[in-house]
Amino acid sequence: MMIYRWIICIVFLSLHIKYGRAQGSAFRDIPNVYFTNLSAVSPTASPLTTKTTQYIRDQLVLLTEHFQSISLRSTDRVMRKIYMQSLDTFLIDKRNLTQLVREMANYTNRAIMKKLEAIRTLVTITEQSYRRFAETDEKTRNATAQYMLHYGYLSSKDVLNVTINSTYEDSSLRTTIDGLNNDNVDKSVSSGTTTPLTYTKATSEASSEYETEEGVLKKKLFIQSKKHFGGAFVNITHSTVHVPTIIYSLNQEILLTANWSYNLNQAFIDNYNHDPELTWQYFCSQTGLYRVWPGHMWDYPEGDSDKLDLFDCRVQNWYIRATSSPRDVIILIDASGSMTGLKKSIAVQTVETILDTLSDDDFVQIIKFQENAVFIDDCFQSGLVQATVENRHKFRTSVNTGIETKDIANFTRALNMAFDLLDTARMKIARTENAKLICQCHYLQTDNQTETQRDAFCPSDLHGKNHAKEEPIFLDSTGCNKMIMIVTDGATETALNVFQSRNWYPNNVSTCHPIETRVFTYMIGRELGDPKHIKWMSCANKGYYAHVSTLEDIQENVEDYIPVTARPIAMYNDHVTVWSSVFLDVERTLPIKTYKWFPFKLSDLSMSMDEFKNKSKPVHLMISIAQPVLNPPQDKKDENILLGAVGVDIPVKLLQEFSPKYRLGVHAYSFMINHNGYLMFHPDLRPVLGPYRKQNYHSIDLDMVEIPDNLMHFVHPLPLSKIQQVRKDMIQSNEDHKSARVKKHFDDMRRIEEVEQRYFYATLGDKESNPFSLGIAVRFPYGEFDIRTTDPQTQKVEIALRFILQRNVRIADWIYCNSTAEDNIGDTEESFRGYLKEKIQTKRIKSCPYEASKRLINMMIEELYIMSKFENWTKTGVTGSENPNPLDDPAHAHFKEFQHENHLHWIFLATRSGITAYWQLYNLANEEHIRQFGDANPNSIESSYYERTINATYMYGADHIDGDHHIYSLFYGISNIPVSNTLGNGGTTTTTTTTATKSQMYLVITTAIWMNKTLQRPQKKISSGSENVPFGVFGVMLPYKTVRSRYFSNLCAKMDTGICYIIDENGYIMFISQPEGTDRTEDIGKFIGEFEGPLMQDLVAKKIFSEVKMVDFQGVCLQRKLRYEKSASGLFRGILQTASMMIWNIINHIAMFLVRDIVVWPQWTYAAKKANVANINTTVDAPPQKTHIRESLSNILLTHIDFRRPILDYKGYHNGSKDDDSIERVPESCIEEFNLYVSTWRGWLGPLPSTDNSVTWEQVERDNSVHGTISCTHVVKETENFDDFYGNNSNGTNYSTTIPPSPTSPVAESFSYSISKIPKSNLMMIYVNHPKETSQLCPKLIIKRKPVEFTPEEWCTRLKTTPYRERPQKCFFVHEGENKTLFSKCSYALRLTNNNLLTNFVWILILSYYHLRV
Repeated sequence: MMIYRWIICIVFLSLHIKYGRAQGSAFRDIPNVYFTNLSAVSPTASPLTTKTTQYIRDQLVLLTEHFQSISLRSTDRVMRKIYMQSLDTFLIDKRNLTQLVREMANYTNRAIMKKLEAIRTLVTITEQSYRRFAETDEKTRNATAQYMLHYGYLSSKDVLNVTINSTYEDSSLRTTIDGLNNDNVDKSVSSGTTTPLTYTKATSEASSEYETEEGVLKKKLFIQSKKHFGGAFVNITHSTVHVPTIIYSLNQEILLTANWSYNLNQAFIDNYNHDPELTWQYFCSQTGLYRVWPGHMWDYPEGDSDKLDLFDCRVQNWYIRATSSPRDVIILIDASGSMTGLKKSIAVQTVETILDTLSDDDFVQIIKFQENAVFIDDCFQSGLVQATVENRHKFRTSVNTGIETKDIANFTRALNMAFDLLDTARMKIARTENAKLICQCHYLQTDNQTETQRDAFCPSDLHGKNHAKEEPIFLDSTGCNKMIMIVTDGATETALNVFQSRNWYPNNVSTCHPIETRVFTYMIGRELGDPKHIKWMSCANKGYYAHVSTLEDIQENVEDYIPVTARPIAMYNDHVTVWSSVFLDVERTLPIKTYKWFPFKLSDLSMSMDEFKNKSKPVHLMISIAQPVLNPPQDKKDENILLGAVGVDIPVKLLQEFSPKYRLGVHAYSFMINHNGYLMFHPDLRPVLGPYRKQNYHSIDLDMVEIPDNLMHFVHPLPLSKIQQVRKDMIQSNEDHKSARVKKHFDDMRRIEEVEQRYFYATLGDKESNPFSLGIAVRFPYGEFDIRTTDPQTQKVEIALRFILQRNVRIADWIYCNSTAEDNIGDTEESFRGYLKEKIQTKRIKSCPYEASKRLINMMIEELYIMSKFENWTKTGVTGSENPNPLDDPAHAHFKEFQHENHLHWIFLATRSGITAYWQLYNLANEEHIRQFGDANPNSIESSYYERTINATYMYGADHIDGDHHIYSLFYGISNIPVSNTLGNGGTTTTTTTTATKSQMYLVITTAIWMNKTLQRPQKKISSGSENVPFGVFGVMLPYKTVRSRYFSNLCAKMDTGICYIIDENGYIMFISQPEGTDRTEDIGKFIGEFEGPLMQDLVAKKIFSEVKMVDFQGVCLQRKLRYEKSASGLFRGILQTASMMIWNIINHIAMFLVRDIVVWPQWTYAAKKANVANINTTVDAPPQKTHIRESLSNILLTHIDFRRPILDYKGYHNGSKDDDSIERVPESCIEEFNLYVSTWRGWLGPLPSTDNSVTWEQVERDNSVHGTISCTHVVKETENFDDFYGNNSNGTNYSTTIPPSPTSPVAESFSYSISKIPKSNLMMIYVNHPKETSQLCPKLIIKRKPVEFTPEEWCTRLKTTPYRERPQKCFFVHEGENKTLFSKCSYALRLTNNNLLTNFVWILILSYYHLRV
C-alpha cells in the first residue's frame, strides 16, 4: 500500500514540476499586445520590378499633368497680375510689434475703464437710493409695501412676453416709451422712496382684476431679439427682478428692496447711452433680490422642466468675491459617534455648500475630528490647497466617503491643528516674500489712507527674515482672511485656552491684530441641544452662529457668513473691484450647484456631425466685473452694512475687438490671461464639445494651450519652457517678448504643425483696476510686416459699393467701428455698406472712431475694387477703363473653355481683410453648398484652408511667389431632397413626402497670393526672407466624383496587384485606386494608417512623415465598462480554462497532502504553510478587478459621428436600450494624449521637365520617390467579429475597451512599396504591392485619443501643486471698529477668562438667559 502511495506521489510531483510554472503564466494576457516570433517571419519581399517602377513614374507624370490642369494656374496668374496693377496703392512696412501690443493693450484698458465707470455709477446710485430709503419712517415703509403688494414689480419669472418683430435701431434710449408702458409701478415709484406713497381705494380697485396675490406679478413685457445681447429677447427700457424660490416674492423686505432699487433702471439706461458696448447690468441685494437689465423672461436651465429655479445671486461666484476678500478656510467637521444618520447627511451637504462659495482665489483645507484630528483627504495631508474646481471636487468625494463616525469630539486638538495651518502659511509668506511689514499689513492699504497713516497702521517688521533666492515664493495661501468653519452637533467645551493663546492676542510673527481668524459654527440637527459653547466660539471670534436643522436650511444658513466677512470692507468703505474668470453666457443664470455639463445622451449618437455641432445654441464667452454696495455703520441704528453688489458682464468678443485679426495677419493671434494665469481668450480655448460644456474651461492655463514642441507626453509638473516664462512675465505685468517653438493644431485637431512663434505682451494698466495682461503671437518673417493702402478715391468706393451688393460676396463677422450701431443694424455687411456710403458722401468716415478700423475699411475698398476688376476680366478679358487692353488673352481663352466644363463649379478669392468673393462657373452648381462653405469659413483669414495654404506655400521658398504650389483639400456639402413614401393599407394607398439628406464631396484647390515691392522690378532676384507678404488665397471648387471619374478612375489600373493611394501632407486619403467591383468612396478622407499601419510606421522611420505627440488639456472623458469577449468560442475557451484551473488546484493540493504525510519534512511543511498564508493575504489584499476605464468622448462620438466630414451617412445607434447602463452619464474633464502626423518632405523643388530645360522625369522621380519593403504580422483569430458596446465590429485598434482572447500563432507577410511626392502640391502618391485583404489583416495605426491615467500619488501631486500666481492687490480682513457693539448677531458675547470661577459662572448664566430669550 505504501508503494502505491509513493507512486501516486511521484506522479503528482512530476506533473507539478513539469506544468506548475507554466500554469501561472497561462493567464497573463496583455490586451492588444502580441509577441511576434521573428524566426517565423517570412523572407523579405522582393523590391519593385523595373516595369513597376516605370509604370509608377508614368503615373506620377500623368498625375502631375492632371493636377496642373484642374488648378486653373493661368487664372490665378491673372489674379496676381491684377494685384500688381494696384501694387502702388499698397504700403508694406515693417512694424514695431512691441509698440503694437502696447497700443492694443491701451485700447483694451480704455474700454475696461469705461465699464468701471459704469460700475461706480451703479454703486453710487444704489447707495444713495438706500440711504434715502433708510431715512423714511416705519409708516412710510408700510405704505410703500402695501402699494407694492397691490401693484407688484416686473418679475422675470412671471412676466408675459410680447414679441416685437421690428428692430429698435436708435442707440440712445428714453426713460419710458409710451407704446411700451409695462406697468403702473414704473411711473409711480420712479423717484424711489423719497416721497411717501399713499394707499387708496382707487389703487385697490385697480388691482381687483388679479385673483391672487401672485397675480400682481403677471405683467406684459414687450421684447425683441437683440444681437448685442447674444440674440436674446429683451426689453432695453426696463429691468426685471428675480427672487429665489426659497424666498416669498411678496414679503415686505423684497417689496421694499424692489421699490428703492428701481432707481437703478434709469442708471442702467444712462450707462448704456454713455457706453453702448455695455451688455447685462445687474444688482444683487443681500435680501436675495436680483435686478437685471435689460428686462427679459427668466431662462431656466436645460432639463429644469419643473421650473424649480435654484438660482440665488447671493451665492454666485461674482457676488461672493465682490463682498469679501480672498480667504484661507479651514473646515472642521465633527465625526464623533453622535454625527450619524440625518445629522451626517446635513453635515456633508453643509460642507459641500461651503465649498461651492469658494473660488480660485481662495485656499481651503478640511479636517475631520474625533478624539484625534486628521485631514479628511488622502491627497491633501498638509497645508492649504487652492480651491480650484478639481480640488473642490476631490474634497467633495472625500467628505462623502471618508467619514466614519465614532468616539467623541476633541475640539481643542482640532482647533490647534487649524491654527497651526493658518499660522504656518502666514509665516511662510512673510519669509519667502521678504515682507517689510508685519504680518502682511501691506494687504490692508486702502485708497482712503495717507502714507503716514499707512506707516502707523503697519509698523516695520522686525521679525522679517530674508529667504534664499532659490527658494520658491510660497503660493499656498491668500495672505488675507483667515476663517475656521466648524460643522458639529454640539460641543462640551469652549476651547477657551486655544482662542486665548492663538487668536485673541497678536504674536507679531504670524498675527499682528487681535482676533484675525474668524470662527463660524454650524449646529447640525433637528434636536437642538445646548448651543452655548458652539455659539460662544463664533461670537467671541468675530464669526457667526447658525442652526441647520434640515437639508432645506443649508444654503440660506451657509450664505449668512458672507455679510460678516464683508464688515471690514464696509468699514473701510473701499469698493474693491473684482473680475470673474471667463464663463459662457448660458451659465449666467445657472445655480451655483448646477453641474456645468449637459448630461450625455445615447440618442446623440444617432445624428450627423453637422447636427451635433449645431445642436446647442451659439455660445458667447463673458467676463463679469463687480463691486460691493456698502452702507458703512454710522451709529447703532442701522446694522445693515452690506447692501449687496452690482455687476456688469463684458463679452470677450468686445475685448478681442481691440486686438483684431486683420491687424495681426494670418497665423497671428491675440490672447489674454489674468493674475492666475487663466485664459480670458485664446483661439484654442474650447469651452464646448458640440452641445457639451466642459467642466474646467474657465481655468485653462496658458501653458495648457501653448504646447512646447519638446513635450512628448504629459508629466507633472510640466518641464520648464519659454512658454512658462512668458506666462510668469505676463502675471507680473512685465512687458517683453520671447520666442518659442510650439505645436499648433487645426482642422478639429486632425492636423498639426510645429512652428516657431514670437510672443509680445504688455500689461493693461493698473492691477487694482484689472488683473489682465495682453499678448500676441506672430510667425516670422512675414508676420512682422504690415500692409496699408492709400486713401481710396471716390470712384473706387463707388465700385466697391456696387460690387458688395452682389450675392457672391461675404465679409467677416467682425466689429469694424461701432459695435452697438452694427449690432442694432443686425447685419455686418449692411453696416459696412453704411460706412461706404458715408465715405462717398463726406469723403471721410466720421462715425468710425478708430484709426485702425478706418485703415481696414480702406483696405477692403481696395480689395473689392480688385475683385471687381477680376470679374470684368472673366466676362470680357479686360479689367476696366484704367487698363483697356486685354490682359493675358491665352489665360482668358483657357478660362472660357473651363467655364463650359461641368466639372468646374466655383472659383473664389479670400483676402486678408476678411472678404471672400465667389464666382459661379457652372449654371447648375449648387448655391446652397457654396453658402455652406462660407458658413464653415466665415472669416477668410481665420479659415483652415487659408492658414494651410499660406503655411504650405511658404515652406517652398521663392516658389510661393510665383503661385506654382497648390493645396488640395476636401469639402462636403449637404442637400435636402424630398422623398415620396407610398404606404398601402386595405386596398388604399397613402403617399407622404419626407426629406432625405444627401452629401456631395468637393475637391478644393487653393494657392496663395504673395506680393512684394520688388515684383515690379523682375530683373531683381527676390532674396529669401525679404518682404514677402501674403495678400490672399485663390481657389477653385470641383465636384469630387466628376474629377475622379475623368482623371483618376484609372489610377494604377494596369497593376495586377497592389493598391494606390493619393494622400495629403497629414496622411489623409484624397484618392484611392478602385478595382472593378469595389467602391471605396467611404474611405476618402480617412487616415491611411487605418489601412496601412506598418507602411505609415516605416514612413515615419524614414522621416518622410513626422509623428507628433500631442497633449490635449481640454479633453472630455466618460467612464465605460470593460467587457469580455462574447463569442461562443471565447466563452467555451473561458469555461475550459476555468475547469482546467480548478482541476489543477485539486491535483496540487492532493500532491502536497501526500508529500506531507509520506515524508517528514518540517521545513517543507512550514514553508508550505507560510506560502499558503502569504497567498491568502495576497488574495485578500489584491485590488478588485478593474471594471471601468476612462474613454475619450471624442473617440466614442467618432464611432458614430464622423468627425472627418459633416455628412449625414452616419452610423446610426439602432438599439437605444442596449447596454444603456454601461456608460456614465456625466462627462468629466481629462487630459488626453494622441499622435498626429505631418510631412515636411519637400520632394523635387526644381522646375518640371519641359522643352525649355533639360530636366527629365527620371531625375524628378529619382529625387522625388522613396522605395521600401516592410513586413506586418497579423493574428488569425477563431472568431473574426465580436460586438463592442455600440454593436460595431471590433477592429483591434489601440485603446480598445474589450479584453481580447489569447493570441494564436502569428503569421508574417512582407511587401514592397513606393511613395512619390507629386510636384508643386501637398500630395503624395503611394503604391503598396499587396492585395486589399492584407491591409485588413495587418495592424492598424488609428488616430485615437488616450486619456492620461494617473497613479494616486501622481494625481495628488498634480492637485496640490499651485502654479505661479499673484494674489489680489487689496485685502481687508480686520478693522478696529468691528470690536464696537454695532452688530446684533454674536455681538453680546463676552470672553471667558480663567481668572476666577465666578466670572465663568456668571457668563454661563448670561448665555443661558440670552438663549431662552431668543
